[in-house]
Amino acid sequence: MVGRILVSLGGTAYDDCPTHTAIELAKRYGAQLTGVTVVDFNRLRNVGPVPIGAGAAANELRSHRMKIARDHIDEAVDSFTSDCAKAGVECTVLREENDEPFHCLIGEARYHDLAVFGLHGLFEYDIDGEPEYDPADALMHLIHGGVRPLLAVGGVDHAINRILIAYSGSVGAAKTMKRFAQFRLWPEAKLKIVTFGGENATREKQLSDAAEYCKAHNFQVETSLMQGDPKHGILEAAKDWNADLIVMGNSEHSVIARRVMVDDIVDTAGTLAEGA
Repeated sequence: MVGRILVSLGGTAYDDCPTHTAIELAKRYGAQLTGVTVVDFNRLRNVGPVPIGAGAAANELRSHRMKIARDHIDEAVDSFTSDCAKAGVECTVLREENDEPFHCLIGEARYHDLAVFGLHGLFEYDIDGEPEYDPADALMHLIHGGVRPLLAVGGVDHAINRILIAYSGSVGAAKTMKRFAQFRLWPEAKLKIVTFGGENATREKQLSDAAEYCKAHNFQVETSLMQGDPKHGILEAAKDWNADLIVMGNSEHSVIARRVMVDDIVDTAGTLAEGA
Protein backbone atom coordinates (compact mmCIF):
# COMPACT_ATOMS: atom_id res chain seq x y z
CA MET A 1 0.00 0.00 0.00
CA VAL A 2 1.38 3.39 -1.05
CA GLY A 3 -0.43 6.20 0.75
CA ARG A 4 2.21 8.94 1.08
CA ILE A 5 5.08 9.79 -1.28
CA LEU A 6 7.90 12.21 -0.52
CA VAL A 7 9.51 14.09 -3.42
CA SER A 8 12.50 16.46 -3.38
CA LEU A 9 12.19 19.97 -4.83
CA GLY A 10 15.70 21.28 -5.43
CA GLY A 11 14.83 24.21 -7.64
CA THR A 12 17.01 22.86 -10.46
CA ALA A 13 16.44 22.09 -14.12
CA TYR A 14 16.07 18.39 -13.25
CA ASP A 15 13.10 18.68 -10.86
CA ASP A 16 10.52 17.71 -13.48
CA CYS A 17 11.43 14.01 -13.68
CA PRO A 18 11.04 13.12 -9.99
CA THR A 19 7.88 15.24 -9.81
CA HIS A 20 6.31 13.60 -12.86
CA THR A 21 7.23 10.12 -11.59
CA ALA A 22 5.79 10.85 -8.14
CA ILE A 23 2.57 12.24 -9.64
CA GLU A 24 2.20 9.19 -11.89
CA LEU A 25 2.51 6.85 -8.90
CA ALA A 26 0.25 9.02 -6.72
CA LYS A 27 -2.50 8.96 -9.35
CA ARG A 28 -2.22 5.19 -9.72
CA TYR A 29 -2.50 4.51 -5.99
CA GLY A 30 -4.51 7.48 -4.76
CA ALA A 31 -1.53 8.61 -2.68
CA GLN A 32 -0.71 12.00 -1.19
CA LEU A 33 2.46 13.85 -2.21
CA THR A 34 4.72 15.88 0.05
CA GLY A 35 7.19 18.12 -1.71
CA VAL A 36 10.27 19.07 0.34
CA THR A 37 12.51 21.93 -0.72
CA VAL A 38 16.18 20.94 -0.55
CA VAL A 39 18.89 23.60 -0.91
CA ASP A 40 22.59 23.17 -0.12
CA PHE A 41 23.34 26.61 1.32
CA ASN A 42 26.87 25.65 2.38
CA ARG A 43 27.61 24.81 -1.24
CA LEU A 44 26.19 28.14 -2.42
CA ARG A 45 28.30 30.03 0.14
CA ASN A 46 31.47 28.37 -1.11
CA VAL A 47 33.03 30.96 -3.41
CA GLY A 48 36.54 29.58 -3.09
CA PRO A 49 39.60 31.45 -1.76
CA VAL A 50 38.87 35.12 -1.12
CA PRO A 51 41.79 37.55 -1.73
CA ILE A 52 42.56 40.21 0.86
CA GLY A 53 40.26 43.15 0.34
CA ALA A 54 37.69 41.15 -1.64
CA GLY A 55 35.46 40.20 1.29
CA ALA A 56 32.64 42.55 0.30
CA ALA A 57 32.59 41.21 -3.26
CA ALA A 58 32.56 37.64 -1.96
CA ASN A 59 29.61 38.40 0.31
CA GLU A 60 27.79 40.03 -2.57
CA LEU A 61 28.36 36.92 -4.68
CA ARG A 62 27.05 34.71 -1.87
CA SER A 63 23.92 36.85 -1.55
CA HIS A 64 23.41 36.74 -5.32
CA ARG A 65 23.64 32.95 -5.36
CA MET A 66 21.22 32.62 -2.43
CA LYS A 67 18.70 34.85 -4.17
CA ILE A 68 18.92 32.84 -7.39
CA ALA A 69 18.48 29.59 -5.47
CA ARG A 70 15.44 30.92 -3.59
CA ASP A 71 13.93 32.18 -6.85
CA HIS A 72 14.42 28.72 -8.38
CA ILE A 73 12.84 27.10 -5.33
CA ASP A 74 9.82 29.40 -5.66
CA GLU A 75 9.45 28.35 -9.28
CA ALA A 76 9.82 24.67 -8.37
CA VAL A 77 7.14 24.91 -5.69
CA ASP A 78 4.76 26.71 -8.05
CA SER A 79 5.36 24.11 -10.76
CA PHE A 80 4.92 21.21 -8.32
CA THR A 81 1.64 22.47 -6.87
CA SER A 82 0.33 23.38 -10.34
CA ASP A 83 1.18 19.95 -11.80
CA CYS A 84 -0.42 18.20 -8.82
CA ALA A 85 -3.59 20.29 -9.18
CA LYS A 86 -3.83 19.50 -12.89
CA ALA A 87 -3.42 15.78 -12.14
CA GLY A 88 -5.94 15.86 -9.30
CA VAL A 89 -3.30 14.75 -6.77
CA GLU A 90 -3.40 15.96 -3.18
CA CYS A 91 -0.14 17.61 -2.15
CA THR A 92 1.56 19.63 0.55
CA VAL A 93 4.90 21.50 0.52
CA LEU A 94 7.48 21.71 3.30
CA ARG A 95 9.83 24.64 2.76
CA GLU A 96 13.15 24.23 4.53
CA GLU A 97 16.25 26.41 4.72
CA ASN A 98 18.84 24.44 6.63
CA ASP A 99 22.62 24.16 6.55
CA GLU A 100 22.14 20.38 6.39
CA PRO A 101 20.32 20.04 3.02
CA PHE A 102 19.02 16.51 3.63
CA HIS A 103 17.84 17.04 7.21
CA CYS A 104 14.15 17.48 6.44
CA LEU A 105 14.12 14.95 3.61
CA ILE A 106 15.62 12.22 5.79
CA GLY A 107 13.36 13.08 8.73
CA GLU A 108 10.16 13.14 6.69
CA ALA A 109 11.04 9.86 4.95
CA ARG A 110 10.17 8.10 8.23
CA TYR A 111 6.52 8.98 7.71
CA HIS A 112 6.19 8.27 4.00
CA ASP A 113 5.92 5.01 2.11
CA LEU A 114 8.30 6.06 -0.69
CA ALA A 115 10.85 8.83 -1.28
CA VAL A 116 11.48 10.05 -4.84
CA PHE A 117 14.38 12.24 -5.88
CA GLY A 118 16.43 12.97 -8.99
CA LEU A 119 19.76 11.30 -9.67
CA HIS A 120 20.88 14.32 -11.67
CA GLY A 121 21.19 17.92 -10.66
CA LEU A 122 19.74 17.95 -7.14
CA PHE A 123 22.02 20.87 -6.28
CA GLU A 124 22.88 22.26 -9.72
CA TYR A 125 21.52 25.79 -9.95
CA ASP A 126 23.22 26.82 -13.19
CA ILE A 127 25.09 29.60 -11.37
CA ASP A 128 28.44 30.80 -12.68
CA GLY A 129 31.34 29.47 -10.61
CA GLU A 130 29.33 27.10 -8.44
CA PRO A 131 31.28 24.08 -7.08
CA GLU A 132 31.18 20.81 -8.98
CA TYR A 133 28.24 18.57 -8.06
CA ASP A 134 28.50 14.78 -7.63
CA PRO A 135 25.06 13.11 -7.81
CA ALA A 136 26.47 9.89 -6.35
CA ASP A 137 27.22 11.74 -3.11
CA ALA A 138 23.58 12.76 -2.82
CA LEU A 139 22.37 9.20 -3.22
CA MET A 140 24.91 7.88 -0.72
CA HIS A 141 23.92 10.55 1.81
CA LEU A 142 20.31 9.38 1.66
CA ILE A 143 21.37 5.72 1.95
CA HIS A 144 23.49 6.52 5.01
CA GLY A 145 20.51 8.45 6.42
CA GLY A 146 18.33 5.35 6.27
CA VAL A 147 15.89 6.60 3.62
CA ARG A 148 14.02 3.54 2.29
CA PRO A 149 12.47 2.66 0.01
CA LEU A 150 14.12 5.27 -2.16
CA LEU A 151 13.36 5.77 -5.85
CA ALA A 152 16.07 7.72 -7.68
CA VAL A 153 15.12 8.74 -11.22
CA GLY A 154 17.23 9.97 -14.11
CA GLY A 155 17.12 13.27 -15.95
CA VAL A 156 14.73 12.17 -18.72
CA ASP A 157 11.13 11.00 -18.34
CA HIS A 158 10.62 7.48 -19.65
CA ALA A 159 8.34 4.53 -19.05
CA ILE A 160 9.39 1.79 -16.62
CA ASN A 161 8.90 -1.40 -18.61
CA ARG A 162 11.97 -3.52 -17.77
CA ILE A 163 13.19 -3.90 -14.19
CA LEU A 164 16.39 -5.62 -13.10
CA ILE A 165 16.48 -7.03 -9.55
CA ALA A 166 19.94 -7.57 -8.05
CA TYR A 167 19.55 -10.62 -5.80
CA SER A 168 22.20 -12.27 -3.62
CA GLY A 169 19.97 -14.72 -1.78
CA SER A 170 20.57 -12.98 1.56
CA VAL A 171 17.79 -12.13 4.00
CA GLY A 172 18.19 -8.44 3.16
CA ALA A 173 18.05 -9.07 -0.59
CA ALA A 174 14.92 -11.18 -0.16
CA LYS A 175 13.32 -8.40 1.88
CA THR A 176 14.09 -5.89 -0.86
CA MET A 177 12.61 -8.14 -3.55
CA LYS A 178 9.48 -8.84 -1.51
CA ARG A 179 8.86 -5.19 -0.72
CA PHE A 180 9.22 -4.34 -4.39
CA ALA A 181 6.79 -7.08 -5.44
CA GLN A 182 4.28 -6.13 -2.76
CA PHE A 183 4.37 -2.45 -3.66
CA ARG A 184 3.57 -3.24 -7.31
CA LEU A 185 4.67 0.21 -8.43
CA TRP A 186 4.86 -0.96 -12.06
CA PRO A 187 2.71 -4.12 -12.20
CA GLU A 188 2.95 -4.50 -15.99
CA ALA A 189 6.75 -4.35 -16.12
CA LYS A 190 8.89 -7.37 -16.99
CA LEU A 191 11.36 -8.47 -14.32
CA LYS A 192 14.81 -9.99 -14.59
CA ILE A 193 16.38 -11.35 -11.42
CA VAL A 194 20.17 -11.67 -11.55
CA THR A 195 22.66 -13.14 -9.11
CA PHE A 196 26.42 -13.66 -9.27
CA GLY A 197 28.99 -16.22 -8.25
CA GLY A 198 28.88 -19.00 -10.81
CA GLU A 199 26.67 -22.00 -11.24
CA ASN A 200 25.87 -24.12 -8.21
CA ALA A 201 22.78 -25.81 -6.85
CA THR A 202 22.28 -23.33 -4.02
CA ARG A 203 22.26 -20.23 -6.24
CA GLU A 204 20.08 -21.92 -8.83
CA LYS A 205 17.57 -22.79 -6.10
CA GLN A 206 17.65 -19.21 -4.77
CA LEU A 207 16.95 -17.81 -8.23
CA SER A 208 14.15 -20.29 -8.84
CA ASP A 209 12.51 -19.50 -5.50
CA ALA A 210 12.84 -15.75 -6.10
CA ALA A 211 11.24 -16.07 -9.53
CA GLU A 212 8.36 -18.13 -8.14
CA TYR A 213 7.73 -15.50 -5.47
CA CYS A 214 7.51 -12.70 -8.05
CA LYS A 215 5.34 -14.83 -10.34
CA ALA A 216 2.92 -15.31 -7.44
CA HIS A 217 2.55 -11.52 -7.52
CA ASN A 218 1.65 -11.72 -11.21
CA PHE A 219 4.93 -10.50 -12.66
CA GLN A 220 6.55 -11.83 -15.83
CA VAL A 221 9.99 -13.02 -14.69
CA GLU A 222 13.22 -14.28 -16.16
CA THR A 223 16.43 -15.10 -14.29
CA SER A 224 20.16 -15.10 -14.91
CA LEU A 225 23.02 -16.66 -12.97
CA MET A 226 26.13 -14.70 -13.89
CA GLN A 227 29.89 -14.91 -13.40
CA GLY A 228 32.07 -12.09 -12.19
CA ASP A 229 31.91 -9.24 -9.71
CA PRO A 230 28.39 -7.89 -9.05
CA LYS A 231 29.76 -4.35 -8.52
CA HIS A 232 30.31 -4.16 -12.27
CA GLY A 233 28.21 -7.08 -13.48
CA ILE A 234 24.93 -5.54 -12.35
CA LEU A 235 25.57 -2.46 -14.46
CA GLU A 236 26.57 -4.54 -17.48
CA ALA A 237 23.48 -6.71 -17.08
CA ALA A 238 21.26 -3.63 -16.84
CA LYS A 239 22.74 -2.14 -20.01
CA ASP A 240 22.62 -5.41 -21.96
CA TRP A 241 18.99 -6.00 -21.00
CA ASN A 242 18.00 -2.32 -21.49
CA ALA A 243 16.68 -2.09 -17.94
CA ASP A 244 14.73 1.04 -17.03
CA LEU A 245 15.16 0.48 -13.31
CA ILE A 246 17.53 -1.39 -10.98
CA VAL A 247 16.20 -2.73 -7.68
CA MET A 248 18.78 -3.38 -4.98
CA GLY A 249 19.26 -3.38 -1.22
CA ASN A 250 21.14 -0.71 0.73
CA SER A 251 22.33 -2.48 3.87
CA GLU A 252 25.23 -0.99 5.83
CA HIS A 253 27.32 -4.06 4.96
CA SER A 254 27.20 -3.29 1.23
CA VAL A 255 27.49 0.49 1.35
CA ILE A 256 31.10 0.61 0.07
CA ALA A 257 30.24 -1.58 -2.90
CA ARG A 258 27.16 0.54 -3.48
CA ARG A 259 29.30 3.71 -3.69
CA VAL A 260 31.37 2.07 -6.44
CA MET A 261 28.23 1.23 -8.38
CA VAL A 262 26.36 4.49 -7.87
CA ASP A 263 28.79 6.54 -9.97
CA ASP A 264 27.78 4.52 -13.05
CA ILE A 265 24.13 3.94 -12.14
CA VAL A 266 23.38 7.63 -12.51
CA ASP A 267 24.04 7.23 -16.24
CA THR A 268 22.54 3.74 -16.64
CA ALA A 269 19.03 3.57 -15.21
CA GLY A 270 16.89 4.66 -12.32
CA THR A 271 17.29 2.80 -9.06
CA LEU A 272 14.95 1.68 -6.29
CA ALA A 273 16.83 1.05 -3.06
CA GLU A 274 15.51 -0.86 -0.06
CA GLY A 275 17.19 -2.61 2.80
CA ALA A 276 17.27 -3.79 6.36
